Amino acid sequence: MPEISGVKLNYIEKGEGCPLILIHGLSDDLRFWAPLIPQLSRNYRTVALDLRGHGSSGKPKGPYFIEQFSRDVYSLLNELNIRKAHFIGFSVGGAVVQDLAVNYPEMVSSIVLMSSFSFVDSKLNETFLKLRESLIGGGFAAFFDEILPLVLIPKLINENKAELEQIKEEKVKTESVESLINTVDACMEFDVKDKISVISKPALIISGKEDVLIPDELAGQTHRIIDGSKRVILENTGHNVLIPENLQFLLELILKFLKDV
Repeated sequence: MPEISGVKLNYIEKGEGCPLILIHGLSDDLRFWAPLIPQLSRNYRTVALDLRGHGSSGKPKGPYFIEQFSRDVYSLLNELNIRKAHFIGFSVGGAVVQDLAVNYPEMVSSIVLMSSFSFVDSKLNETFLKLRESLIGGGFAAFFDEILPLVLIPKLINENKAELEQIKEEKVKTESVESLINTVDACMEFDVKDKISVISKPALIISGKEDVLIPDELAGQTHRIIDGSKRVILENTGHNVLIPENLQFLLELILKFLKDV
């Protein structure tokens, strides 16, 4: 596990070919990408990492910043002798990818943004404040209960209650509440809407039609600002687009996008 800026970053690497970097969202870790990695790694050198404060990576004291996350990724890829790559980011991971594309354009071949945002409007800021308060007041369990209806549609929650409860119980034991608070703070400070117009690399923006965490207008605005970007809206899908019903479609969509780049 390499040490980047004094923080050990956990990652996995599979496959050969052009590098493809996967960056997870808030309170997730590299396991988020498990449904996609087997197929993606058939054609690409696929690297998934745990951001600082998440998964098995180091959890240093804050504050955290999105720019810091992207600098961590940039430094890790230099350690791995990766000079240029495709990037896929989910939610906060998509914010990191945008920051990378703005500040390290020479490293970016293309970007895929899933359920992401380029700035925080008043509604999203209010949501982040509620998530922050839940972490302070009730720890990870309260945070999980608060965020769950924001990331999954009611049908999926009802159909997977036992599995979701098990996930909550497991993560209560491993998650760093302080690191998650620091990450929420980083999100609330993030704003690249006046910078992403410089992104000239191919961009694919994917969002769920029923996403209540990142409102549709935020994804739409990112699409409008990044000239030439493509946008796909998934029906019957909330914030977490990586649900079983979407997997095959997403794989085909992403592989075609990367092939055409």
